[in-house]
Amino acid sequence: MLFLLACQPPPPTTPEVTPSDDFTARPEVDEQILAIMEQDNVPGVAACTLKDGVIDWCQGYGWAHIEEEREVDENTPFLLASVSKLITSEAARETLDPQAVVDVGFTIGHPVDEPDITHQMLATHTSGIADNWGVMGSYYSQGDSPVPLGDFLYDYLDPAGADYDDWNNFGDAPGQRWDYSNIGNALLAYAVEVETGTDFSDWCDANVFEPWAMQNTSWRLANLDESTLAMPYDGLFSTDPTGHYSFPDYPNGALRSSAYDMALFLENTASLQHEALVPDLAEGQGWVWYRWTMEGHTVWGHNGGEAGVSTEVGLLDDGRGFVVLMNGEGGWTTLGDIERAILEL
Repeated sequence: MLFLLACQPPPPTTPEVTPSDDFTARPEVDEQILAIMEQDNVPGVAACTLKDGVIDWCQGYGWAHIEEEREVDENTPFLLASVSKLITSEAARETLDPQAVVDVGFTIGHPVDEPDITHQMLATHTSGIADNWGVMGSYYSQGDSPVPLGDFLYDYLDPAGADYDDWNNFGDAPGQRWDYSNIGNALLAYAVEVETGTDFSDWCDANVFEPWAMQNTSWRLANLDESTLAMPYDGLFSTDPTGHYSFPDYPNGALRSSAYDMALFLENTASLQHEALVPDLAEGQGWVWYRWTMEGHTVWGHNGGEAGVSTEVGLLDDGRGFVVLMNGEGGWTTLGDIERAILEL
């Protein structure tokens, strides 16, 4: 018996690069990036670099939306995934006492009572709060989540909450071990909300995005024109659109922003002294930002990955910086390959 397999039509040919009017063309870099995209099946990329802490180049490549044949440019908003946490870092840095005990109006259940969880512990992933993806994954939704951040965290963290479970929590006392915690970051954002008396998304609009002219950035899909967004495409060997999704613990990774806007963010944060914020428990972990090495350079920044996206931003020890946003997942080395190309390392 003969079976005919239905398959998607091939995507349209990647469009030629149209150099940005605001930056010098870099045809050799363009050629390298297009080759990486073809090799690793990435529909679209937006990238920027900084020199001496100032934006010196941005460029878009490929498709923001394959089916609509809509191209990427430096102002195309991408889902940032965990790179979003750098905005939470800035909001918390401006509003919270690092050593103060977290007080958000409900109980943060923990099998070990001492010591209390501080904002610093949340920001450095040393709070002991665990990610229970069985709970977290069930809350993903198309469009903005209808569940408020505080309600979700109450249900997750308070022993009286509907989603409270030992799997959500811990194992070690606060301050005893480094363990990457998305929920800890969401709680840090909610602490900002409680401290300021302002919805976290609205606070960021008024105090970060608007003052720094980040015009294509929002935590809320409702605040963005969907026809401008980069569609996430899931999988290394497929280009299946995921739709524009979110989750109630959105400060973990649901920010949409453009490469140019995130480069503006790096301009405004380039002078932060991350070394002073590294806890004893986690060498290289700062106040949300963390450290790695690239071709002999120390880099402070953050990586992000969700279904259909892969992102990374960083500041090098020589005053350079980079933003790379992709609406495909790529392979293990895709981000690093693009970063080395744009930085000419």
